[in-house]
Amino acid sequence: MTKRVIAVAGCKGGVGKTLISVNLALALAEQGQRVMLMDGNLAVPDVGISLGLDKNLDVSAVSPDIEDLNSLLLSGPQGVKILTPASDDGWRESIQMGDTVQLINRMDKLAPSLDTLIIDTAPGLAPDNVTLIQAAAEVLVVLNQEVVSLLDAAKLIRTLYRVFNVHRFCVVVNAVSSRRCGARQFEKLLDELNDENQIVLSYLGAIPFDKAVGEALAQQTALLRMNSQCRAGKAFHRLGKLVSALPVPEPRGRIEFFMPTRIRERV
Repeated sequence: MTKRVIAVAGCKGGVGKTLISVNLALALAEQGQRVMLMDGNLAVPDVGISLGLDKNLDVSAVSPDIEDLNSLLLSGPQGVKILTPASDDGWRESIQMGDTVQLINRMDKLAPSLDTLIIDTAPGLAPDNVTLIQAAAEVLVVLNQEVVSLLDAAKLIRTLYRVFNVHRFCVVVNAVSSRRCGARQFEKLLDELNDENQIVLSYLGAIPFDKAVGEALAQQTALLRMNSQCRAGKAFHRLGKLVSALPVPEPRGRIEFFMPTRIRERV
C-alpha cells in the first residue's frame, strides 16, 4: 500500500495546525489506518504536550548513527505513533536544511509500520520548515477567519509553488463561526491567488469554534478522545473521511518522504 504523507502547514502561528494534525490522525486511525504523527515544529515541539506525553524523542534521532527509529516512537491515543524532537535551546541552531533532508531520508525505515504520516509543521518560512513541508506528497494548509491568517496562507502557498513547484494544496479553515464563513474565507484565498494559474486549491471544509476544543487543550488530550460527538469532533470525522477518499498523489521527482517505497509500489 502506498504511503500517504500529509504536511499540515500554515505560515501564521496560532491557527490550529496542531489541533488539526492530532485530531485528523485520530480520525484516520479510527478508520483502521496505521497512523504516525510527526512533530515538525523543530524549535518548539508541542504535539507531545498537547497529548499529555512528557517523554520526548532525543535530538540525536536525526543522526545517521540511529538505526532503529521505531524504538524512539511514543504511543498516542487510538494507536497513533508519535515522533517528536526534544525541546531544547540548541535544537534550532543545530538544524540546517541538510539535517532536515537527512531526517526525511531516515524515515524510510519506518515505512513498513505505517499507512499514513501526518506532519505538524512549524509556522513561518524558515528554510528547514519549508523543506520539510515540500517533502510531503500532500500539503494541507490551515487558516482561520483572520485577515492576517489569510494573507500568510497565500504567502506560504506562493513560496511552495514558486520555489519547490508544489501545485496542489488542500485547505481547512479552523475556528469558524459558521460553515458559510469558512467557505467565504476559502473564496477569499482563491481571489488572493487568482494570478497563479497553476495552483490548485481543494477545500476540505471548516472546523467550527467549539468550547470543547479549549477544554481538551486544558486537559492535554485530543478532542476526539474527550468528546468526539461535539460539533468540532463531528467535523474532524468528516475531514478524516474526505482525506481517506482522496487519491494518493504520484511522486514528484524531488526529495520526498518514502520516495523509494512510493516508486517501488508503482512499478
